[in-house]
Amino acid sequence: MQNDAGTVAYIIVSWNNKTILDDCIDSINQQDYADKKIILVDNDSSDGTVQYIKEKFPSVLVLPQEANLGFAKGNNIGIMKALEDSGVTHVMLLNSDARLAKNWTSTILRTALLKPRAATLQSITLDYYSHSIIDSSHIYISRMGQAIQGSYKEIISDNFDAAPQKVFGCNAAAMLITRAFIEAQPFQDFFDETMFMYLEDVDVAARATIMGWDNYIVPGTRAYHMGSVSAKKKDPSYSLYMTFRNNTGLLVKNLPTRTLLHILFRLWRADIASIRHLRRVGQGNAVPALIKGRLAGLRLIPVFWHKRRTLKKFADVDSEYLWLLMRHGY
Repeated sequence: MQNDAGTVAYIIVSWNNKTILDDCIDSINQQDYADKKIILVDNDSSDGTVQYIKEKFPSVLVLPQEANLGFAKGNNIGIMKALEDSGVTHVMLLNSDARLAKNWTSTILRTALLKPRAATLQSITLDYYSHSIIDSSHIYISRMGQAIQGSYKEIISDNFDAAPQKVFGCNAAAMLITRAFIEAQPFQDFFDETMFMYLEDVDVAARATIMGWDNYIVPGTRAYHMGSVSAKKKDPSYSLYMTFRNNTGLLVKNLPTRTLLHILFRLWRADIASIRHLRRVGQGNAVPALIKGRLAGLRLIPVFWHKRRTLKKFADVDSEYLWLLMRHGY
């Protein structure tokens, strides 16, 4: 592919992940699309990440932070820095625990250049440790109000690929974002910093869909994801707490009133089902984190309601089409 699509800026957010960054950065350097730059935002790592990357990968722009700012703000810092370069036409987010096939960028860009209303794009992302297992094909909000990672843990054969199609949204573990959408959406914080981490990519997906922009899964390449490496360094209940905390804001901020009311009658049943599942698999001690997360999310409704009013001015989606997408995410 000719490098006529402009510069692609790759954003990596790190937090005490020095030991896995070599392969991540190498997979970017080995891309068959040459016009690129790499920005690493380090969230105050204590493992020597900043000095290590500066010495081993001098071409990488390292932005050290003085605190752990989370996934959302960390990526926002990287995105803002990338867009200072007028030649950057696309931003590629890559988790520190994710890797790319060599043709990932060129393959995804071919589709992006054909789709003037493209917001985000991804390929099938496989489990890093077992390439016969899917990590993600897309993301979406279900009709029960839950955030779903499409095709998660499904088995895939070597010769199978996704059909090129619109999806509700793309997984930020390995996702291309168009500059056009970043500049068209109304929020200064592209990833909602109120969320800190968890579901912020589903929020972006919903925003793009509500605004009438498109998200795509693209065949012909692969990404590989270890999964939640940074989160596993925290209390295991933390991810559950943040997921349910942010889920409330995700729905309130993005969904049209009729859709939101329809889902609210289903949401409590989904929560009860989640609690029963945790108890059934011997993780009943995590139930308080779920409940505390939901209550914390309810307290944040005024914050997200204000953002809802901002987004509503840009809404351009047919409610029936949205409900269709919320069935399977495509």
